[in-house]
Amino acid sequence: MRDSTCLCLTLLLATPLLAQRDIGPPPGRLVDVGGYRLHLHCVGDGSPTIVLAPGASAFSIDWALVQPEVARTSRVCSYDRAGMGWSDSTGQVATAERAVGDLHRLLEAAGENPPYVLVGASLAGIHVRLYQLRYPGDVAGVVLIDPAHEDRLFTMLHGQPVAIASVTAEQLASTLPSHPVRVPRRQPQRGPPFDKLPGGLYETRVALDERLIASVPALVPPEIVRESAEGERTALAALRRASVATSKPLGSLPLVVLTRGIESNQELRDVHVSIARLSTNSRHGIVTGAGHEIHLYDPAAVVDAIRQVVEAVRTKRPLAAP
Repeated sequence: MRDSTCLCLTLLLATPLLAQRDIGPPPGRLVDVGGYRLHLHCVGDGSPTIVLAPGASAFSIDWALVQPEVARTSRVCSYDRAGMGWSDSTGQVATAERAVGDLHRLLEAAGENPPYVLVGASLAGIHVRLYQLRYPGDVAGVVLIDPAHEDRLFTMLHGQPVAIASVTAEQLASTLPSHPVRVPRRQPQRGPPFDKLPGGLYETRVALDERLIASVPALVPPEIVRESAEGERTALAALRRASVATSKPLGSLPLVVLTRGIESNQELRDVHVSIARLSTNSRHGIVTGAGHEIHLYDPAAVVDAIRQVVEAVRTKRPLAAP
């Protein structure tokens, strides 16, 4: 199953203007990163610091079942990307490169010290790998949770699905509309697995999602679609080039990749195995009984994956047996 067969539909949430709705105070603090503030929530002590990156249409509180457990032995930070959760909107088109630059400035401005263990869920798997590509000295290890991959994000070219990472800027531009794009309205994410969030966090998450949905314009101008699409193409192509340049672009960096067991298939598993092979020091696992949000379905599996990577970083030894 492909992650996307239409690029446009994955990009229309690029620059939400936050609707006015009270969602209560943030769990962490708002950090100025140059004219706008991003929400960062850090707890615990112990190096390396773990950074939890949420997926698309996801929030820092989605890590609420993982972060407290990791904080028992390490410093761990969750955050909201610009325009998400408690973070300010930037007024710019969101791209992977901007997300990575924002995170780098956020950690610096907050006084958090590298190297980091980066944990990325879903779309954030792209962001985490791009962060490591841009700032290799800042990354000590990686955990990827049912991650997206450049070979599974598609656009339609000449009537056929083609990986966005493989097309030129001109080819991609030829697939994009010249008229405003209507955004399909989705329903807020309710029920499993989000209802596993403790206390009142489930209700807060529903409110955050409702606010996000309400903030997205009904029509997106074609120039916004083009800028967003080209930004994503550039990032995905950079990851593909890094993989082609060397078979092990992550070297011996400790890396754990987790794949969902529910609604999974061999194609998805093969792609995740190929991600694990980007490092000589890696492990791939299938989390039986977990859906896409593995950190909500089976937080213990994610905590254990982080533990394995942190231990490898601290001892400077290969990943230990699970």
